[in-house]
Amino acid sequence: MYEEKQMTVSGIHMSGTGASSPAEQMWDQANWDHIEAEVKRLQMRIAKAVREGRWGKVKALQRLLTRSHSGKMLAVKRVTENRGKRTPGVDGKVWLSPATRWRGMASMRHHGYRAMPLRRVYIPKSNGKKRPLGIPCTRDRAMQALWKLALEPVAETLADPNSYGFRLERSTADAIEQCFTALAKRTSAQWILEGDIRGCFDNFSHSWILEHIPMDRAVLRRWLEAGYVDEGSLFETRAGTPQGGIISPVIANMALDGLEAAIHASVGKSARARRPIKTHVIRYADDFVVTCASKEVLESQVLPAIRHFMAERGLELSDEKTRITHITEGFDFLGQNVRKYGTALMIKPAKKSIKSLLGKIKEIIKGNKAVTQEMLIRLLNPVMRGWAMYHRHVVAKQTFSFIDAHIWRMLWQWAKRRHPNKNLGWIKSRYFRIIGHTAWNFATRGSTGGTTAGTELFLASTVAITRHIKVPAAAQPFDPQWTEYLDRRRASKQHVKLLGANLWC
Repeated sequence: MYEEKQMTVSGIHMSGTGASSPAEQMWDQANWDHIEAEVKRLQMRIAKAVREGRWGKVKALQRLLTRSHSGKMLAVKRVTENRGKRTPGVDGKVWLSPATRWRGMASMRHHGYRAMPLRRVYIPKSNGKKRPLGIPCTRDRAMQALWKLALEPVAETLADPNSYGFRLERSTADAIEQCFTALAKRTSAQWILEGDIRGCFDNFSHSWILEHIPMDRAVLRRWLEAGYVDEGSLFETRAGTPQGGIISPVIANMALDGLEAAIHASVGKSARARRPIKTHVIRYADDFVVTCASKEVLESQVLPAIRHFMAERGLELSDEKTRITHITEGFDFLGQNVRKYGTALMIKPAKKSIKSLLGKIKEIIKGNKAVTQEMLIRLLNPVMRGWAMYHRHVVAKQTFSFIDAHIWRMLWQWAKRRHPNKNLGWIKSRYFRIIGHTAWNFATRGSTGGTTAGTELFLASTVAITRHIKVPAAAQPFDPQWTEYLDRRRASKQHVKLLGANLWC
């Protein structure tokens, strides 16, 4: 009897690992090229209906997309293959296996849908405070991703021309390049209003969102009023769209779209006719700058118009971060410092960004006193490479050299601390190599055991400074006239990424 039970258990175990379930097979056999093409086709039709002002058609096509098999499959694929795929919500469930993904896709129905509360977590901010994040359960994430597919064509078609945050085919580099375009000429505006919205995601008016965001209001209301769980207690949400929700950036962008038009309207045509006001608006998510030829116009016309625009949406400007500055004093925006030196506009890495990088590098080195040299290099390289690649489009060559020198000094102290009884020559030969025409490179020995380098520290100064080509303000991925251009642009970026990986791996 005991042997029969053992055989039965063994047989079950073998069948569980040797044969895949029907749900697993269905997911693994999905034709993703066809699915993505079908979703893109519906998205293009939604965008076309928006351009034509046919809102009934928009609603019908959104309903078709959010109830389609292709839409649900692509939504589940995106939420189960991103960086947060292993982060559970309040239910503790994640969809990691093909079978659970297929069953999760099949459970996505609008009839009787109820959103679960968010799991509240906190992440540190650069100013020492903590930012609250709401983590939806996986099913709610998938539903949000599904509606994001249906809402993005509307958002992109109606978006402000110079809005760059959380938008397809746009980046911080585009926003910085627009700053250069607006401020670099001798005759460009001299005054800048730096705007920052206090608790943007947490304070959006629910009534405004429900009235103006073109999607299923019942579903949207359930997300907005789902509440959150913090330290075991359930709290209701009366305002805001939670940071951490997949669809939140799209909703936030749509709520802030129209700011550019409101600012231009506040200046007035008559004032422009008498004297050029040179007003430009550059926005990245909830951070924005407004340029103007006159400080008085910014104070008396533009700033009140912005406050009125924000108040309608339940928002207000942060007094401590909103200020008016002259271009010769410079301002920080998206980690860069924009400033005019005489008649030359220079954009450099901001001091705050440099300090943050060096602080992070110091923490890594200080917290890994006993690891091998190779392990320390592998910990440092991604941080340094990512920072340098972010700043490679601005005037950063001198800053890169400063960063390399500062980190070298920290590593020299790290090496000396490990061997207090060895002389400096021995330490140099143990940890530093001659690579090319330069000496004192922090690197391990090569496989031959000689002086050639094995794993070497990435140097920011090896990154070439290249001018970024800004995406045209009118370009958007759901308009057929921009498809070819954006495809070429995407291919060019991918080539740069692959080249960089080959050079620095």
